[in-house]
Amino acid sequence: MLALIATAAVLIIALTWEVTSGISRMDTAVLDWMIAHRGEPLTSIATVITDLGSTLSMTILASLTVGVFVLRRNLPVAALVAITSLGAGVLVWVIKRLVGRQRPPEASRLVFEPSLSYPSGHTLGSTVVVGIVAIVLVPRITQRWLRLTAAVLAVAFPVAVGLSRIYLGVHWTTDVLAGWIIGLLWLVLCVTVFTRVLNPQPTAITTLPNEAPERR
Repeated sequence: MLALIATAAVLIIALTWEVTSGISRMDTAVLDWMIAHRGEPLTSIATVITDLGSTLSMTILASLTVGVFVLRRNLPVAALVAITSLGAGVLVWVIKRLVGRQRPPEASRLVFEPSLSYPSGHTLGSTVVVGIVAIVLVPRITQRWLRLTAAVLAVAFPVAVGLSRIYLGVHWTTDVLAGWIIGLLWLVLCVTVFTRVLNPQPTAITTLPNEAPERR
């Protein structure tokens, strides 16, 4: 686990150093390729995916999940989801202002985005929120095929969101890569602290030890 965290941290530092040095050839090459291959129905699909990965959508998903666990009186897991999700938003806000990277040229954008570019907030947010929701909910699904489907979708969705941001011309590739890596690192850190420090039980997340039965 420590090796994974250290590797992610090194990658983040390397990416941040890269973007502060200017736009890389990979950034321009990938964006140019995406622009050259735009068309319907890809543009409509990318727009829908990027909307589903928005701050509003992720806030709704996280809030609903927190609400479910509050109603089930599993407050530790509700707090885990809330803190992990809110922390992702704080990370995006802080890093964007520290790095101060501008988005791709307006002429290449298909949607309006006023904020800074690095890291991709949609990508980081969807990685964290969908990730933590999957971690606390997927193990509770009893049907194996449905559990597997949910797990695959939880991985595929942040990938699709990141690609949609590049396709729509509002992020460089390195913005999206940073969103995935920082999001995964934050997710791993939150779950690790919860399971090993705050609630060190083997089934702290995957079962319902703190959910009280219905009162009669």
